[in-house]
Amino acid sequence: MTREEIWDYDEDIIFWDDCDEALVGIGERCSKPPVAVYDDGKLIECFMRQGMYHDEAVEWIEFNIRGAWVGERTPIILHKVLP
Repeated sequence: MTREEIWDYDEDIIFWDDCDEALVGIGERCSKPPVAVYDDGKLIECFMRQGMYHDEAVEWIEFNIRGAWVGERTPIILHKVLP
């Protein structure tokens, strides 16, 4: 899913910069506006492609993405649970 497809759905959705390849869709909850959804593993890969080592990418994501609150439209991160 691309930013453009998501903006067609709702033009007020907030995105993380330079992370589009980790964007997987839209999340919704009862009585809350839709938000962008990013894949955790793809976020790490995205920052590694930008030149970070794995541990650096994880630390950067923890502090700058997981630790960021930009209001009720703050994107969420999907953690896939594998059997």
